[in-house]
Amino acid sequence: MPDAPITAVPSAPRRRDVLKYAGATGVVAAAIGLPTAVTATPAYAAEPDAAGARGRAPLDVVVFGDTDSETAHNLTATLSDTVTGGLGQSARVLNPTEPASYAGGTLKFEVAVSPTGTTYVTVRLWGDDYDDSSAEAASGTDMWRLQLFCEGKQVGHQDQGAVDNLDILDTAPRTPGRFFFHTLPLPEKITAGRKKVTLEIRALGRIWSYGQNQAQLYYNMTTPSRGIYRLYTHTDPRFVPPKGEVQGPAPTPKPRTGGEGILDDIKARVQKDQKYLLTSATPATLDGWAMQSLAEGYLWSGSPAYQQDAAVDRVLEAIDGRYLAWKADDTVMTGSDQQWQGFGRVGLVLALLWEHLGDRLDTQVTGSPYAIANPGFESGADTPTGWEKPGWAPGGTWARDTTVARSGSASLKLTATGAGDYSYVYSAPRTRVGSGTYTYGAWIKTDGVTGLGAHIDPLFFDASGNLVGSDHKVYATTGTHDWEYVSVDLATPSGATQIEMHLRLTGPGTAWFDDVTLVAPTGTDTPVPPVRKDAYVDMLKSSRDYWRRHFPHYSNQSQICAIGIYQTNRGLRLLAPDLALSEDKARDYLYQSLGIKPYLGPEDADGNPTKPLGESYYQVTKAGLTRELGYVGNYGEVMDWLVMMYESVTRGYGGQEAPELREQMVRMTKARGAFRVVDVDGDGCRISRIETVIGWRNEVYPGEIGYASRTAWDSNPLMTAVAFKDPDIVGWTQEMIADGQLYPQLTLQAEHTWTRVGLNALRFVSHDWPEFQALAARPARIPTGWDRPDFVVTDEENGCVAVKNGKELLFASLYWRARQGVNNYARIHQVTPTDQRSATIRQRTAGATGDTFTARDWILWDYAINDPGAAAIPPGGFPPPGETLHQALAGDVYHLAPVPADVPDPTLGVHFDGVETMLVGRAPFYLCEYGDYLIAMNTSTDKVFTLPARTDFGPARDLATGKTVGAGQCPKLGPRSTLVLYRG
Repeated sequence: MPDAPITAVPSAPRRRDVLKYAGATGVVAAAIGLPTAVTATPAYAAEPDAAGARGRAPLDVVVFGDTDSETAHNLTATLSDTVTGGLGQSARVLNPTEPASYAGGTLKFEVAVSPTGTTYVTVRLWGDDYDDSSAEAASGTDMWRLQLFCEGKQVGHQDQGAVDNLDILDTAPRTPGRFFFHTLPLPEKITAGRKKVTLEIRALGRIWSYGQNQAQLYYNMTTPSRGIYRLYTHTDPRFVPPKGEVQGPAPTPKPRTGGEGILDDIKARVQKDQKYLLTSATPATLDGWAMQSLAEGYLWSGSPAYQQDAAVDRVLEAIDGRYLAWKADDTVMTGSDQQWQGFGRVGLVLALLWEHLGDRLDTQVTGSPYAIANPGFESGADTPTGWEKPGWAPGGTWARDTTVARSGSASLKLTATGAGDYSYVYSAPRTRVGSGTYTYGAWIKTDGVTGLGAHIDPLFFDASGNLVGSDHKVYATTGTHDWEYVSVDLATPSGATQIEMHLRLTGPGTAWFDDVTLVAPTGTDTPVPPVRKDAYVDMLKSSRDYWRRHFPHYSNQSQICAIGIYQTNRGLRLLAPDLALSEDKARDYLYQSLGIKPYLGPEDADGNPTKPLGESYYQVTKAGLTRELGYVGNYGEVMDWLVMMYESVTRGYGGQEAPELREQMVRMTKARGAFRVVDVDGDGCRISRIETVIGWRNEVYPGEIGYASRTAWDSNPLMTAVAFKDPDIVGWTQEMIADGQLYPQLTLQAEHTWTRVGLNALRFVSHDWPEFQALAARPARIPTGWDRPDFVVTDEENGCVAVKNGKELLFASLYWRARQGVNNYARIHQVTPTDQRSATIRQRTAGATGDTFTARDWILWDYAINDPGAAAIPPGGFPPPGETLHQALAGDVYHLAPVPADVPDPTLGVHFDGVETMLVGRAPFYLCEYGDYLIAMNTSTDKVFTLPARTDFGPARDLATGKTVGAGQCPKLGPRSTLVLYRG
């Protein structure tokens, strides 16, 4: 294990590069014997803030809305108003254009900068501003952005860049009742040798990051921006406001009260869903979530589907429909419902209902497009499923009648009153037919029918839906009589490919129809549906084997895929044990996705793992956090997948214990506890939120409400406590209840109509809420609460740190959005009871190779998507509408970090220009200084780094051990270790 002192690493900057970094880390440059840039001497010394941080005064301050300050900085504004905002302070808002466009108003002004080193820009914003166009954590329509420009070039990227936006407005207030600060570095190549530059703030519309073209990505700005209060330039990475600035008082948190009525709303929604799925929905069109919902309803005594044979029949008809849809379109398995899970829910549903299926698996698949849907009217509520009445049909009524039936338990009842009235329904969807002569028929019963009477009328259509030919009416006897079969033999007309079976009653009376028939000609090429068991085996094996060969590398995706592989294999164990993988093999995919075993990637056709990331890459770090490249914010909250995975093993027929899964899942859930921000919500009520400011993707500031688990499409705030019953997780969840923050998270389940959310709501009502109420009280509380013990959590694989140090939280991502090489940026989020700071700052790194990547002139993203299916999206994303913009960071050179020798291609076979690349952006060593903190992190597995002397930083306390480390001491950091020093 060689000692690799910083003085000898190949990534030490060349002499001409030193000025680029010295402003942020001049003390480090001096310590390792490199020339140190001269830093501008401040005009006055700043006062230490409440946390004791030392800092120099700003180089410049622009007070927006103040005439003297704006004049002094030669400010010019377009589409802007001056307003009085938070705490009576002046601000500028930027307005939309007329007509609306993506770009809105602008502020252009001059500021002082340092001619050497890094100059930082900090913006001061009011924490109560937010987009109130939607519920919290939803996608608001007014999530406007503020983008910084320097000397006419865009500084950083508009979405998910290492140097990000000045601000993105979100759907919740960030620091209620207080100001907050966001800091970005200016490009050193622009400020070098200058004392003044021209900056510009531009208001932009919102971005949907998943858009597949320019129109889907960029949305016009339609209302004014948030207020922009002040902008500062400075040379210290940690901004300290000038003495005397009003920032707002520390809040006094209170518990939230009320909101219990949402429980009744969710219960009503669940009952409505269950009744609809049982009686009215077309089974063949049900998606996986609806399919599972009905199966769960059959097992839950509170559902109208409880122990109803019709529920089991409908679930299997839903699987039948999925099978037939897949046979018509391969993408049903690879791209629909929950991507990466394939037909996993089919296997899960079979396991849940296995003991209640009887001989149903021995019958043919239903719902063939060559058969009339619901021909006996057994499915439906007031009206039968799969049949429709045209809105223009005059008079008459139609209903599903469960008191009259020729066979089964229901029939179709048509009634008409006047001589000119008629009742009229037709089969939907249309039924496919081939060539030859088919027999069309139905059984009809009548009561008091006069006039033309009850009849059938098959109508033919071509593939485009155009009517081919005319009526083919066949009448039953009028009057009153028992069941009578009427039929007609019809040759399929030229060009016809499908039919509608029309059932009609013309004239007064009542008629019942049952057992509608369609008999294909002998020797026809009409496909014969397979037996269900065979069809399901085909589905499950195909899905399992496809996803074994396409096992994705992002942690949440690999977990979903592993769930699907395991669930499909469970179904095969029941249907065709000889085709099933062993339990150990099936669990191995779960272990890989959870970091219990190394991730070995997709398998080849022979079942051998391809090992695209070698044999020592883990999807979950030793610290318990999931991996993409670095720290994952909202997408790292994978508790929904953990619970689904655990219950896919333990629930249903043949379910097994899985203590090893539970242990790892509990550890992963608890690891997220160090990444929580405890503050107040917009009403001043205590709240815990997910730490997202240092997260790599999906910028949500502040983060969603999160104690143990959050509300999402597939998760609710109680599920991890109920599923795992770990005392700490239960305690955190009970803390949420005490804070009154459960009910505000349940709006999604009550109001969103998606079947995916419906399954989540059903779980909450039928299982999690009653189970949670029975749990014993636990004393554990969220670790980041101000009254909790101090801690230092480090994760060298994700390159991140979480520190609680008295009344201060520090979150840092040293491996920060470095997608093609080591970019020497760090992301910081510092939280105190009174304020918050977020910042992208310069840091020092060591251990990179001589290979480099040069930043492109891209505006939206600084990367290309690592997905072969994203070929239609250009590298860097689609440029925004309007004028052509240019990137201030273009031309920056990033050295590549070393990649393990057993990783054949860190791009994973995707070779777009600038593609997001695994491992090459994580430096072996980081040295990051922010205020009173110095973080040294060794991310390597085989090197030892020596910390340089820190004369200017001075002696400091090792927060992990409590020991003082002198300024001249040079401790060694072994592989995968971190030192956090604090001098406050």
